[in-house]
Amino acid sequence: MFWDSWRIFFGGGSTTPTTPTTVSSVPEIDASSGALAIAVVAAAMLLAWEVRRRKQA
Repeated sequence: MFWDSWRIFFGGGSTTPTTPTTVSSVPEIDASSGALAIAVVAAAMLLAWEVRRRKQA
């Protein structure tokens, strides 16, 4: 069917593999690390907004 060609994008791979695939490990991000990362980005944006606001005044 037409969706067989899309299987490579959704983890199905091809029906006849031509090269062996390698598996790489990816570090996981837990909820506390994710929340900390979001807080850092939000703080940087707030600081940039405040610096820009003070320069205009």
